[in-house]
Amino acid sequence: MCRVPRNKEFDYQEKLKVARDLFWKKGYQATTMNDLVDTLGINRSSIYDSFGNKHALFLKCLHDYIQEKELSYQASANKGVSALDSAIMIIKDLVRTILIDTKTCLSINSTFELSRIDQDVNQLLKQQANNSIKLFEGLFRKAQQEGELSAEKDPTLLAYFVVSNFASLWNADLLFNDKKRLYQLTDFLISIIRA
Repeated sequence: MCRVPRNKEFDYQEKLKVARDLFWKKGYQATTMNDLVDTLGINRSSIYDSFGNKHALFLKCLHDYIQEKELSYQASANKGVSALDSAIMIIKDLVRTILIDTKTCLSINSTFELSRIDQDVNQLLKQQANNSIKLFEGLFRKAQQEGELSAEKDPTLLAYFVVSNFASLWNADLLFNDKKRLYQLTDFLISIIRA
């Protein structure tokens, strides 16, 4: 007798987001398979069948998060009236997210927790960083063509500088919890771009 595969009794994307929130809250190392079973409300074998082991599930969660971040950066860029304004909109929207979000960026958490010890995570995070750098580099090159950005600035170096500063802005909010200071740091970053 041939067995007909059962349909999944849960929404894959919804459970992926639940798992992502758990990893986000506890970190990868502190999250156990029992935590995942309890939080997702599905049995261990269903988790393995649908998502793979804990590591594979985490990579799926991180990939899903990165895709959302990249879409949000693009949406912010689309609000700009010029290339330079688009770059600044991404930065300002990021700061708004920092101020309203109760969780630190999952990519930044994962960078500090896993990037040195997990090659797969490192590759995903490096690809995200490179995509962000390319986005800013393209905007800065266009801004130079439009006369909004000094021709003496190196668009690639400036893009690396901006993307690297994202972690600093999250860090400042975590350590100092000072909205005024965060805005000052943001204005300072933007002034360096415009200088």
